[in-house]
Amino acid sequence: MAVQVSAQQLSMYSQYYWNDYVINPGFTGIKNAPRVQFGYRNQWSGFQGSPKTYTVGGHVGLNKQNMGLGGMIFSDDQGGAIRQNGVMLNYSYQLKLNKNSGLSFGLAGILNQYGFNGSQIQNINPDATLQANVTQLTPDLNFGVVYRLKDKLFIGLAANQLVQSRLSKFNTGNLSLSENQLIRHYNLSASYVTEINSTIEVEPFVLMRSTFTKAPQFEFGGKIQYNKLVFGGLSYRSNESVIGLLGVNYQNFMLAYSYDFTLSAIRNYSSGSHELLLAYRFKNNKATPIVEIITTPIDSDGDGVADSEDLCPNVKGLKEYKGCPDTDGDGVFDDLDECPKVVGPKENKGCPWPDSDNDGLSDNKDDCPKIAGPIENRGCPYGDTDGDGVNDNADECPKTPGPITNKGCPIIEKKDQEVIDMAVKNLEFETGKDIIEESSNSSLNSLAEKLKQKSEWNLLLSGHTDNVGDDDANMILSKNRSEAVKKFLISKGIAESRIKVNYFGETKPIADNNTPDGRQKNRRVEFVIVFE
Repeated sequence: MAVQVSAQQLSMYSQYYWNDYVINPGFTGIKNAPRVQFGYRNQWSGFQGSPKTYTVGGHVGLNKQNMGLGGMIFSDDQGGAIRQNGVMLNYSYQLKLNKNSGLSFGLAGILNQYGFNGSQIQNINPDATLQANVTQLTPDLNFGVVYRLKDKLFIGLAANQLVQSRLSKFNTGNLSLSENQLIRHYNLSASYVTEINSTIEVEPFVLMRSTFTKAPQFEFGGKIQYNKLVFGGLSYRSNESVIGLLGVNYQNFMLAYSYDFTLSAIRNYSSGSHELLLAYRFKNNKATPIVEIITTPIDSDGDGVADSEDLCPNVKGLKEYKGCPDTDGDGVFDDLDECPKVVGPKENKGCPWPDSDNDGLSDNKDDCPKIAGPIENRGCPYGDTDGDGVNDNADECPKTPGPITNKGCPIIEKKDQEVIDMAVKNLEFETGKDIIEESSNSSLNSLAEKLKQKSEWNLLLSGHTDNVGDDDANMILSKNRSEAVKKFLISKGIAESRIKVNYFGETKPIADNNTPDGRQKNRRVEFVIVFE
């Protein structure tokens, strides 16, 4: 007599996102590390002979060597007579693709002990041939690769049971397993960590498992964490179950529990699956840095500054100005210098201070730079040019009448101010670019129409950024975004002479750059109405 015995070949993990280095060795040392963890899973609880899995393992990133090491000891009672025990050792190596992204390659060596204990089989008609007790050691390998971007986006591809060992001892005597060869399994995973605000973090994820002998199985869902203390999650495994997750972090410890509500026909015999994980994360929680692939850097302009670091990659420049030229040698490189061939101070964007009213005082020292006045009166006349009762030396709008209470400037009506405020509020740019989002056009069009109605209005645009990235690059971005708004308004018929542009990069924050909300507020273009 012969008997056929079959069971699932790989342990199932509903909390695979904590066991990512197990299903894909490419994750070893780069996520959720360094840590040790203990796991228990009872699949199809209440079903006699249901699978139970016990694991002890962990992994760590070795910073100086740009690699990760890990391992796990496991025992998998696959139900009834079949049991699998084993040990796994992981190794990974990281390579940098650019400033923000890299690849991690991982390999895991596994030694499995498969066992069949015939005494666990209950047969109405006892048969001595079914009482065999067989064990076999089989080596195996797993391989995986992970792409990571800013430690937020992770995409992994892995193959398990590469060797596809045959369980030859299970075909001895009267015991014969029809499926006596381990099958190669493949999995594709992706997840993205995003901060909703300073206390809430969300991580959607998806996993596909396949052997290419059956239809693939998909699992997708997400986790949410509050204040780095408590977390929960929900996911769906195709044609199998809905999975709920609850957990808590306390100091360096993490405890997580998940429950699988079974959707298949086995739910009539099972009360679902339970999974419990206890982990301890060491204080050094920085992921292993990724080593840069050694390549010959591209230097298009031949100035000794690689294009990846060159703010002016197509124009030969100086290393101290990050590859940009400074033609007049005034310490302001040409891309930011509004007078690149004339020496001028950095405070005036590389241009010499003018004396617009020719009264003998340069504009930076002249309180009335557009109206001639005596030096002893700091360049301001003692008259009242616009006849509004405010002397020019105290009149902030000396050529436009306005009340004394507003320092000689016209008062902007509430309805007009609302048009300006909406243009500021709705102004959006494509990420990292100076291209205005189409959703901003309506408010900017309204502002353009208002400027046409108010011919005495002039507009001052001031560009700002947060502190993410290079200081000089942020200065250029703030300039370009202000110029983009100016070009838009000019295209709607507003005279260029009525619009002035300032830019300050990250130098004038209005909120805390250490929070996402603060950084968003600091990325702005300010609109100020000015009068002559």
